[in-house]
Amino acid sequence: MIIRLISLLILLLSFTLSAQKGTKEIDQFVNKLDNQIPKLLNDFSVPGAGIAIIENGEIILLKGYGYSDIVKGTKVTTKTGFNIGSISKTVAAWGVMKLVQEGKIELDAPAEKYLTRWHLPKSEFDSDKVTIRRLLSHTAGLSLHGYPGWSPKDNLPTIEESLDGKNNGPGRVEIIMEPGTKWKYSGGGFTILQLIIEEVTKQKFEDYMQAEILNPLGMTNSSYTIDENILKASSLEHNNFGEVIDFELFTAKAAAGLHTTIEDFSKFALASLYKNKKYTQNILSTHSLELMMTPVPVSNDSYGLGYQKELMSTNMTIYGHGGANTGWQALFMINPDTNDGFVMLTNGGAGSNVFSQVICEWSHWLTDKESLDSCIVLPSIANKIKQIIDTKGVGDIKKLYFELKNNQQDKYNFSEGQLIDLGYYYLSKNKNDFAIAVFEISVEAFPNSFNAFDSYAEALLKQGEKKKAIENYKKSIKLNPENINGIRVLKKLGVTLENIKQ
Repeated sequence: MIIRLISLLILLLSFTLSAQKGTKEIDQFVNKLDNQIPKLLNDFSVPGAGIAIIENGEIILLKGYGYSDIVKGTKVTTKTGFNIGSISKTVAAWGVMKLVQEGKIELDAPAEKYLTRWHLPKSEFDSDKVTIRRLLSHTAGLSLHGYPGWSPKDNLPTIEESLDGKNNGPGRVEIIMEPGTKWKYSGGGFTILQLIIEEVTKQKFEDYMQAEILNPLGMTNSSYTIDENILKASSLEHNNFGEVIDFELFTAKAAAGLHTTIEDFSKFALASLYKNKKYTQNILSTHSLELMMTPVPVSNDSYGLGYQKELMSTNMTIYGHGGANTGWQALFMINPDTNDGFVMLTNGGAGSNVFSQVICEWSHWLTDKESLDSCIVLPSIANKIKQIIDTKGVGDIKKLYFELKNNQQDKYNFSEGQLIDLGYYYLSKNKNDFAIAVFEISVEAFPNSFNAFDSYAEALLKQGEKKKAIENYKKSIKLNPENINGIRVLKKLGVTLENIKQ
């Protein structure tokens, strides 16, 4: 019996040791990323990034790559600021759960119990079924997926005004389906939670989060308030082509407004590893964190209370959140069972192409599997086409595009969305001729795409070519009779819709 126990202990020990990486393996992996990440940033026109990797409860890589300001030559450091988009929700969820632990909020109580400054609009559904738990898990049946930001020149609306629809486009927050029956992502739901935190604590949301969550975690260079200190340390933000764009602000701070650094957010990642004996925090209990990472039944095993659950191609289960605002892309994922974690913050609209490859490599490294070509994401053909157009114009652009598509299919991403994005980029710059040239390629390359014809028609209409625009809107509707935008535009132009859908 004793011999069998000893054998079992040896087996368990050997398994534990094999699951942990040695110094040499870690150094080799870090060197690989040091070589890979700059190339990826260049391939996808992302100026800079910060990365943190945790292995067995300890940080093995904490570093900045590339530039926060290309013109000034300012490099990204571990203290460079980034907006992290919807990852803000996960941090905000900590604020809610702390109040739950303190008995100031009940998870299964109606949100209306805590609201006085704003109330859910009346609907055919019972608003008492919109509970705190359902708001945290996106199962409250609410509208409003996400928020566009505001310019620093804008007068930002109040939380109540934003919930009522003054939010730059998405509309008011309302109940659109039976609460508790289906998962539907709602940034609006987290704005309600933002208001509830203010109602319960009698503090501004950002002040409560700073005092009760961020500062206790040592995240003193992070904030939901964008002040001069935050701006001074922040990277510039960039579009999909690496060009600087305007800084954005948010009333919906819980949903999208946290600004942080890779150094600070690595602390949050460590704090989320509730089984890690090498790091402790006194804000949330192990039970609370485990509950937050347990998917609710109607989420298709994908979403808990502020944390997403994802199964990697290597069969490794991870928890965390992604974040994307205009000019920013970020990803945060942990494995609490092995005390491993991954965080990557980028300052470019195409940043997800970078971190999707890096996290894939990380997953394969952790599971001792060869990544081979399975992690590769091809650079967008749009970047190549844009370089040609910006230097040589649009004269031969269609011919050059199809030459590249025929001869270099394995070198670029030729999916439909690449051309659509480039066309709208030129439309936003009022370079209508360039936009039309790009959309002409898209309708030829994707003749069965209603979106290609709809986009082409929009550019033609903006150029004043009404007759041709109408022809292409009609083609779009024939391909997709449910093309609401095309139908709306044609009605506005006084075009009869009979026989178009046949």
